[in-house]
Amino acid sequence: MLSWKRMLYVVLIVTVVSCVFMLYNMNEERARHVQIRNIQEEQSEFVETRLLKDAEKPQVWIVGDGGKDIYEKIYHNSRQIFTDLHYTVREVKQLDPEKLERDALVVFCDDSVGSYTDLRKLGQFVSGGGKVILAAGLPEGNEDSYLWPLLGIREKSVRENYNRLCFEEALLPVQAEEMFYAGYDLSTWLAVGEDAKVYIRDGDSDVPVLYTCEYGAGKICLINGTYLADLHCAGLLTGAAGVMLEDMIYPVLGSKTVFLDNFPMITFINDKLCMQMYGCSTESFVRDVVWPDLQGMSLRTDTPYTSSILAAASSDQSFPEINDSLFTTIGKSALQYNGELIYAANCENDKEIYFNQNFIDEFRSVFTNYEIRGLALQTETFSENMLNIPDVKIQVVRKMLGSGRGTGFSCDKEYLEFPAATVGNSMEEGNLFGICSLLGAYGMVSHVFDINTLIAEDEETASWDVDKRQIGLFEKEILKKVPWLEGKVLSQTQNDIRSYVNLDYTWKKDKDRVELDCSNAVKGQAFFFRTNGRIREAEGLSYENAGNGYYILHVQQSHAVIIMEEE
Repeated sequence: MLSWKRMLYVVLIVTVVSCVFMLYNMNEERARHVQIRNIQEEQSEFVETRLLKDAEKPQVWIVGDGGKDIYEKIYHNSRQIFTDLHYTVREVKQLDPEKLERDALVVFCDDSVGSYTDLRKLGQFVSGGGKVILAAGLPEGNEDSYLWPLLGIREKSVRENYNRLCFEEALLPVQAEEMFYAGYDLSTWLAVGEDAKVYIRDGDSDVPVLYTCEYGAGKICLINGTYLADLHCAGLLTGAAGVMLEDMIYPVLGSKTVFLDNFPMITFINDKLCMQMYGCSTESFVRDVVWPDLQGMSLRTDTPYTSSILAAASSDQSFPEINDSLFTTIGKSALQYNGELIYAANCENDKEIYFNQNFIDEFRSVFTNYEIRGLALQTETFSENMLNIPDVKIQVVRKMLGSGRGTGFSCDKEYLEFPAATVGNSMEEGNLFGICSLLGAYGMVSHVFDINTLIAEDEETASWDVDKRQIGLFEKEILKKVPWLEGKVLSQTQNDIRSYVNLDYTWKKDKDRVELDCSNAVKGQAFFFRTNGRIREAEGLSYENAGNGYYILHVQQSHAVIIMEEE
């Protein structure tokens, strides 16, 4: 028999353990009913409407054939990029340089320039002050030899694939000294004279990838390769236009949005596999290791997360079990740090769409006052039937950049469309270049991390230790270098999208005075000002130095004036 003393110890231990479990259950029950309400933001005020004439707007001549092999993509992408920048785009298949204005900007979207214009007249146009960008590289052979003096070419050989891009001059607002391009490009081996100003050079062969030459009163730029067949290289074109024009203002989003797909519901690996890989359960690993690292990056860089959870798929077998505790704990924590929870759709076709009704009901029971407003597409497939999620009004759909025609910005339906510009957990296999490039073209960061593959790529590959370094690279090379971008979740981009799509603008420079007029733009609409000078003061807008010759402007009035420092 137990002594009274031992019995007292047993009773005490049982009482303490019971209290712990009782407190835990109370906290679990309290957490299951998360009292977080997302308040609908008010519509921002727009600047005064001004009537702008087409002749006053910035213009570009796009030359090429919209149906020729790979050059079709370069043609359509070049046209799309300048359309997004709200340039008046003139498309021609035959160009007469004698009919152009003296300082017009011309972009050739085919390597066979002589098929579209008289090369002698083109040389005279550049010499007289014209600006020409060869956006599709050069052909093999000597058919373009008349252009060699304009381009400073001393030797020219066969085509190769150049992927290790070394940046020698400032071209993009954010750029690393060396970045990798993961695609295939048809570049030409070249040797150029010392008069050429090289912005990007191949790291292995020293061949110039992007450079400019002055010729008479004008300037010519060569993008040596078919990079622009990939829309993720858009920054090469906007960067080239910026250095050609020396002063250039164009509208951008001015925001940074980071998506965490398949989060907070982690189900890619089970507890047994996670225990083998990391020595703890999946719930413990996500809660105590993964989330604190992500949380730290968010707080250090003022970047809220948009977390998406699978709610629609092409098969009703696509929906895994829900980890209630993990979902509640991490979901609540994400919202408390100004984040947003949205639904995700992973559909291979638009004919069979199944909704995860069990999860939708679970979400509604846990987040009783929270409204889902966004849908993230995890494939390029989209049908408006995906929006028919019970008791949900989808306001913004996240598509993939370049899926279908266009870049993914739209506000002509009951819902708005916003693109995920880059996707992937690795920065070193092309994403770093893609992010910097699109940041230069659209003034935004819009990147997607897949949390499932962040922890384990498969049953044999524990990827967290490697991918943790990649997340650190993303923070160091991107987020910490763009404090001038405003951190936003998906639903907060609505005013930005409407303003960016619908605005009109024009600008002109006279000596040290720059005037910017815009209409249909929300107050605070962002612009990039790429200039060789320095701003002294401004009226009607605020400005901040973004680096590498770029300023980010935020307009407050329909007419703004910038005064530059005297040269």
